[in-house]
Amino acid sequence: TSLSYGRAFIARRRMRVATLTAGYGDGYLRAASNRAQVLVGGKRCSVLGRVTMDQMMVDVSRVPTVRPGDEAVLIGRQGGDEITAGELAAWCTTVPWEVLTAISYRVPRIYRGSQAA
Repeated sequence: TSLSYGRAFIARRRMRVATLTAGYGDGYLRAASNRAQVLVGGKRCSVLGRVTMDQMMVDVSRVPTVRPGDEAVLIGRQGGDEITAGELAAWCTTVPWEVLTAISYRVPRIYRGSQAA
């Protein structure tokens, strides 16, 4: 079974696949196609096929409890694991600041930490 434009991913085994509503229109780099991982249910899940404008597919076979609407973390921490901008940059053969500055206005920001007085 193939997935994504141009059959960019061919499944060699039975898999459970989730579609995430995030893509390069949100600033997630296309270079992450078939390379990156995201966190779902506290577990690393591989990106399958091409990152498209508004979607990407991930292998959630290791997350038996996953349900529609569950959180997927593209950059950040979930459970005991974390995916950093540096890690995503390495998968995309670029630098962390390109990853961060590519994030589009469509993505809500959540700022954490101390605020200036």
